[in-house]
Amino acid sequence: MKKYLLVILAVSAHCAQATNIAPDKSVVNKEINTAALQAAVEAGLRPPVKFAQEQVNTFTVTERLSHHKVPGISFALIQNGEVSWAQGYGTIAASSDQAVTVNTVFQAASIAKPVTVFAVMRMKDQGVIDIHADIETYVTSLTLAQGKQTAETPVTFKNILDHTSGLTAGGYLGYEKGAAIPSDVQTFNGEAPATNKAAKVETTPGTLVSYSGAGYTLAEIALSDTFQQPFEQVMDAWVLSQVGMENSSFAMDYPQKDGVQAALGHEPSGKPITGGWRVHPEQAAAGLWSTPSDLAKLAIETTKAYQGQSELLSQASSREMLAPVMPDQDLSDQFGGQPAMTFIVAGDDEQFLFKHGGGTRGYSCFMVMYPETGDGAVFMTNSDAGFSIGLEMLRAASFVYNWPDFKGKPFERRTVNRQDQTVFLGKYPFVAGWQADVIQLDQADGIAVKFPNGDVYPLTAVQGDHAYVHEDTGVEVSFSLSAGKPKILLYNQTAYKKQ
Repeated sequence: MKKYLLVILAVSAHCAQATNIAPDKSVVNKEINTAALQAAVEAGLRPPVKFAQEQVNTFTVTERLSHHKVPGISFALIQNGEVSWAQGYGTIAASSDQAVTVNTVFQAASIAKPVTVFAVMRMKDQGVIDIHADIETYVTSLTLAQGKQTAETPVTFKNILDHTSGLTAGGYLGYEKGAAIPSDVQTFNGEAPATNKAAKVETTPGTLVSYSGAGYTLAEIALSDTFQQPFEQVMDAWVLSQVGMENSSFAMDYPQKDGVQAALGHEPSGKPITGGWRVHPEQAAAGLWSTPSDLAKLAIETTKAYQGQSELLSQASSREMLAPVMPDQDLSDQFGGQPAMTFIVAGDDEQFLFKHGGGTRGYSCFMVMYPETGDGAVFMTNSDAGFSIGLEMLRAASFVYNWPDFKGKPFERRTVNRQDQTVFLGKYPFVAGWQADVIQLDQADGIAVKFPNGDVYPLTAVQGDHAYVHEDTGVEVSFSLSAGKPKILLYNQTAYKKQ
């Protein structure tokens, strides 16, 4: 660390001598302080689990990229309403020696949604659309099939944006490069070459928070119909160019344009995605290419609006974006906070935050912002396993910058009799259609969960009846016997052992 700071001092002094201008001590000190803080984050990655009376192990970015088999990560740190520093690490692909830079673009996955929301709320501010009107007021290229919506409870922009539209839940898998790409209408109607099922209004709008990519596709159609322009042009005009997101685009061919360096997606094993990435014609839901620095600009502008200091978005619209959709219901266990207008919000006063994560095939990303203090961060990775290292960097940033969250959860180890836990070995089919296999493993405390994608999570026994935790991810698992039948609790879902 000392050597690193001396280098910075030497370079600063050299630059001042070369121009015969005395260095501005406040600027130099700020640069030194920023560099020191950045170096502390880069060397202080920490896992999500803390054990009582044990020293927390810390790691470098390079160490954790290798450990998690993630080729690259890009990170931007926001302090006092500005991007304090940004840095790329690793490579754009496992088989490449091209380094990730701050301008390397990644798929932003579901973080496309808050970018879309920002544009729509600007349109609302300028009287272009009424977010409370029936969405069919703005849709001309299709007729919304009759479902649970009524004249009194229509589908609106508002409940599309906050995931209470009642439209078919779920997201999109994208298409391999070279495959036939459906139009927005074909996607919404589930018509070939679309691979998803047709969307319909399955619950009464405004009554239930249920994540719906189909809702955002309908919003995409409505905006394209209203402006008679391709969606990517609408977004360029209303948000990307306005916020200064110069390395971002909703255009499907953007990563193949001259001068654009795109990170290629990878599976958790480190294997590259066929073709480098999946194409997402569902642009509003998952089709944005961006960088952490650009997404940080959006978080900063949303914060400025929240504080009444934005020239782009009104304070009322920002506050509406960040208000819980159903404040009378505590949905924190399900969503990790209270659902707002596409964002998840949590905390009070200076601890109030908004956040959003995203994942498409081969990419993982996350943004968090504390609008009362102007602090936050964004990470983007080119791997399905990217959340592990990304959240480790967030925990390092939280430790260095003293944030109220992302500290890691404390646990106390439990001594386990490995023979007694063999009763829980076996297959556990979940109602949602997937299965977890509990297997023996000569790691941790001798038991592990194997997921359908092949991931194996060795489990460490912690205090609680048959309670365990996976140290790398913080995923908690517990077992019980119901009428003598083994049962698992995993991701807030329960399943019985298959006999």
